[in-house]
Amino acid sequence: MSPESHNYGNELPELASKRLRIVFVPILLAMLLAPSLLAPARGAAITVTVNRDSVSIQMNIQLVENLTTSLPSLDTILDQSSPALVSVQKSFQALTPAAHIELLSLHAKTAEIDNRTGLWVFQENYTITVSGVTNSTGGRIVADLAFLSSRNSQSITASGVELNNVGASYLVQGIQRFPPDSKTRYFAETGGYTLPLIPIQFTTSFSLLDLSWISPVSNWAGGYQPFNSSTIWNLQPRQPPYNVTVGVGLTTEGTYLREYVGLLTSSVEIIAPQSATANGTTIQFDIPTIAETIAPIIIVVSIVTLVAAFILERRVSKPIRFAKGRKR
Repeated sequence: MSPESHNYGNELPELASKRLRIVFVPILLAMLLAPSLLAPARGAAITVTVNRDSVSIQMNIQLVENLTTSLPSLDTILDQSSPALVSVQKSFQALTPAAHIELLSLHAKTAEIDNRTGLWVFQENYTITVSGVTNSTGGRIVADLAFLSSRNSQSITASGVELNNVGASYLVQGIQRFPPDSKTRYFAETGGYTLPLIPIQFTTSFSLLDLSWISPVSNWAGGYQPFNSSTIWNLQPRQPPYNVTVGVGLTTEGTYLREYVGLLTSSVEIIAPQSATANGTTIQFDIPTIAETIAPIIIVVSIVTLVAAFILERRVSKPIRFAKGRKR
């Protein structure tokens, strides 16, 4: 990288701030106003539910971009019987060897969401159930969630379309269509450059199923809350997993005539039973014993019996008192 590009990367805070304001507003508007492609996602982009015998994952990935002129047409549904998805289990097992995918379905689709700015969306909705990651030790369940941070860089294709390594397959060519000149700037994550080398390197290694940005759950916000029926943790990364912009037509005000972007934002929510605790990548919670399960039933039955006995006693004793009164 030339000294010019290095220096430029060190003096960009103000320009980068302007660039973010310019770029994110139209992107967010497009994401909010565009009609939903797949079943609408609610809450976090990735929702993980920890159960006694398994862990369920609802993962809604949405890449918005106009670096390319268009994305390949796609609308497909796959399940765990598809050889294309074998790498998902392998990536989980690389971190949690006992992990076994019981259920996996994927609905992937591309569409143009704003023809004025040329914004496209690449959306993938995964539903996954994983067994073998929970262990019972006495009355306590320990769930190993290390597999959530899996790094899957394997090619996954369906209908001739790359579903995972979209950076190398599509976005790099999008960046390359903007050759460097005095009025073109390239941004990757928080850095700015006069040459596209670093954004291209960053983009080449970008995969939609690279979840290595997910940190151990014990570092997340949330946890046990009294009187709540579940324990919930939330992760909102400070930086999006993928964020690249090309500014074309630099003006004297530090803005650009056109902005071309690639953005993947994400967040994670983990839902576990009440009073669960986190330790590193594990979630721990107690399961009710037989005595704890039966005790509420016994209490309810006892109360009902006492109430019934009281009512019966009242009904029987009233006629007796009335009869004694008449004899007098």
